[in-house]
Amino acid sequence: MSHPQVPRTLGIVDPLLGKELDGRYRVLEKVGEGAMSAVYLADQIDGGGRVAIKVLHDHLVRDADQKERFEREARALFGLEHPHILHVHDFGVFNGLPYLVMELLDGVTLDAYVEEAPPDPETGLAIARQVLDGLAFAHKQGVLHRDLKTENVFVSRAADGTQSIRLLDFGLVKFVDDDRWGSGGKALTAFGEVFGTPAYMSPEQATGSPVGAPSDVYSMGVVMFELLTGQWPFMEESRVDMFRAHLMKQVPRVADVRPDLEVRFELEQLLQRAMAKDPKQRFADAGAMLAALDAIPRPRTRLRSAAGAGAQPLGPPPPVPQALGTPAAGAHEPTWVPGAPLPGRRPIPRWLPIAIAGGTLAIVAIVVAVILLASLT
Repeated sequence: MSHPQVPRTLGIVDPLLGKELDGRYRVLEKVGEGAMSAVYLADQIDGGGRVAIKVLHDHLVRDADQKERFEREARALFGLEHPHILHVHDFGVFNGLPYLVMELLDGVTLDAYVEEAPPDPETGLAIARQVLDGLAFAHKQGVLHRDLKTENVFVSRAADGTQSIRLLDFGLVKFVDDDRWGSGGKALTAFGEVFGTPAYMSPEQATGSPVGAPSDVYSMGVVMFELLTGQWPFMEESRVDMFRAHLMKQVPRVADVRPDLEVRFELEQLLQRAMAKDPKQRFADAGAMLAALDAIPRPRTRLRSAAGAGAQPLGPPPPVPQALGTPAAGAHEPTWVPGAPLPGRRPIPRWLPIAIAGGTLAIVAIVVAVILLASLT
């Protein structure tokens, strides 16, 4: 099992190590830690096997907002039973500390997976599809994630060798279906409050505006871009510059960041739409984005080195707007040579040039005669 290593402080013993939580779980060791909680490896005392237990930090128990966030995450995960969302077995309180009992996963988070060995493009899209599948289910149930990023996606390997993806950490979850989830009490984020992770934030998150499912779609676009290119669409030095980029900068094309990778026009279009500045121009939710991804013909990507010289383009070229009066691409354009009638016009009768020349000479003769008569008088 791979988890971030937690430095041990000399002389300080974790009070939970070796403890039995509610007579059901024996805590073995700490395997991970974040700003809000710590994760422990534990045995089920009844012989049910090992589990992971997430415990809210004791100094946050007295923070009503943080405690309610933790409890909301428990509610969300309990209500979202899906193959690509982390499964929660139990929830309880031990000595005043809320805890979540979760399935034990063997693998790494997606950010570590990409950093260690970037996946080939089609594998990256297969991973993205599983994340989208889980996120689409959450959206359908009236749940927004609001902190979607590669750190909150777990990559594990199933018994048959295939990769299995789990969406993690619903600590910033928002319920938008009151009939299913209830009103949820007071709002935990006020208008103007910025929350989330800067590299993956939608423009509305960056400004503290209200968010909906399209905000998760934007973050998912960033995750897909990272899976295809190995980097975020915006690589900025500071938090402020990152916010400004999400608000004002054009999302680069995959080819601009990774010239060795050819992607279908439809895939490039999907990424641009997912990361549109205006939420109304994005996919309405993860389900719509998933449907668009599934509709793209295979193969969706190709390494240029593998294509070889003279290889046909990957899919049809993007449509080019035609100027008014310009023939459509592929239309027959007749060739004109001197002496031949102009294309699209009726041929000129042979007698017409002679008649014009004769008429011109007659007019000139009359003008000359008039001038001579005038001079004689």
